[in-house]
Amino acid sequence: MNEITFCPRCGTKLIEQEKFGELRQVCPDANCGFIHFLDPKVVAVVLVEHQGQLLLGRRAIDPGRGLWSFSGGYVNRGERVEAAALREVKEETNLDIELGDLLGVYSEEENPVILIVYRGRARTIENLRPQDNEVMELAFFSPAEIPALAFPFDENIVAAWLKAREKDGV
Repeated sequence: MNEITFCPRCGTKLIEQEKFGELRQVCPDANCGFIHFLDPKVVAVVLVEHQGQLLLGRRAIDPGRGLWSFSGGYVNRGERVEAAALREVKEETNLDIELGDLLGVYSEEENPVILIVYRGRARTIENLRPQDNEVMELAFFSPAEIPALAFPFDENIVAAWLKAREKDGV
């Protein structure tokens, strides 16, 4: 369990108690009543397409350093998922894209990350270049040339993308 030691509301040392069917950290001060909920982390991911190819970035950081993955990152509190998707692509690739259809939502037990995956189209690739320290290289790949990918859901996401392309008649 990711633990905090003291109540962020009143400063009392937290204890563990069963609340809402799970063991959670709670404040024992009856006047406070704080319960620490571990919320999932939402990640917006975009499969950026251009001329039938898929844009991938080679990761410069762990996890997955040196492997390839899609543009994406965490959604900030209060941020629309679509806005986060566009922001992450811009931050990582310097591209302004047109956000397409929702491709899928991916989650698994015991993993706090929820992926919300979109298709996207690059309007132009003139300004394509890695923008942050997370990506060391960017390249477009045809479906047959997609290299080893960094994360467990990546293969399923590529399969969903290929299926969506078939529906498009590509």
